[in-house]
Amino acid sequence: MVNINAYDEFGFILWYYAPLAYFHHVNGTLSSTNSKIGSKAVFYFSENHFENELHNEFPFRGGTECYNFNSPKFTNDNWLPPPLKEKYKNDIFRYEKPILTINNKNNLEWSGSGIFNYFNSTALENIFKTFHKTHQIIYIRPPQNGDNFRYQADAKQKIVDIGDNDLLKKYSDVLWIGDILENNPNYTYNEVQFMILANSEMHISCAGDSVIPSYFGGDVLMYNHPNCNSTNRGVWKTDSWLSKLSGSKIYGTQNYDQLLNKAIELWK
Repeated sequence: MVNINAYDEFGFILWYYAPLAYFHHVNGTLSSTNSKIGSKAVFYFSENHFENELHNEFPFRGGTECYNFNSPKFTNDNWLPPPLKEKYKNDIFRYEKPILTINNKNNLEWSGSGIFNYFNSTALENIFKTFHKTHQIIYIRPPQNGDNFRYQADAKQKIVDIGDNDLLKKYSDVLWIGDILENNPNYTYNEVQFMILANSEMHISCAGDSVIPSYFGGDVLMYNHPNCNSTNRGVWKTDSWLSKLSGSKIYGTQNYDQLLNKAIELWK
């Protein structure tokens, strides 16, 4: 029987530890899972799941090849992504217009060197004004009180103001996950996030966070900054191995306008 410890960045948990655990669950060899606060939504299938406020306590065993365009070797054996879309599809978060999700970040990256892989207020407003009348946009970015909903930020994460709060006030028909959580206090952050993503086929995200919507099928359009540590990582490029997580269609861009034009081509 296998015990799995997954105290790492959320992306690593999703593309390595969760599929490993689900494989053993399906084969009857999973004893327990241990991971970060709020991770039960990922390891929903584990009968013995324990959460602790730890981070990077166990070195990631997947290696740097996970950043390549082609799938890493660990996907060849004992690897089966849990069907999160099937699990979390629901009748609670449904709207008259089709859902378009946007996953964004507002934290400094790479030891505080800057903020790169995110949508600034101009890029966000261009997306909002293009789609808010025809789609129900749901904006997913952790609220400052995320710990009230069992959201655990990565260690030493520093938050910066990216101007999105004022933009959300301007576009009142765009829904923000922070408000949705306040109105649904019985759910955790990841449960609400997954339920929203599961009801959509149209996802916009940025490098790093893109692994999350890649679990939920449909189109995943991602932005990867043209000049940062992740610029040349193949995993964030069009048709990368992220498609193996749920069969989603992966589109990688390094330009805000390119991403918006692709979204218009696919969804308008």
